[in-house]
Amino acid sequence: MTTEEFQDYKLEIEELTELLNVEWLDLKKLIISNNINLEKTLLVGYYEDDEGIEHGLLYNKKDNFILKFEVLNNRISLTSIDHVNEVSDEFPQLLVAISLED
Repeated sequence: MTTEEFQDYKLEIEELTELLNVEWLDLKKLIISNNINLEKTLLVGYYEDDEGIEHGLLYNKKDNFILKFEVLNNRISLTSIDHVNEVSDEFPQLLVAISLED
């Protein structure tokens, strides 16, 4: 990964996390309702597919978790990720998030 790609991914993570905490309140509420502490949690990646399903990845270094999520019809499905390589192709931003300081 080039320095430019790293900086682009870092900016994307910062922007997505800010959107989650300030504007995307429905998504935030769904995540919190599953006992996920959003303090120190980064929204690493997010996209919506052609069927309207929202997909994303949460990472928290402090509590040591990676969660992949899908949202459809205001219902969230969470999948715990044990190994970075399970999602690093789909979400290369995760490698940047892991390397960031607390």
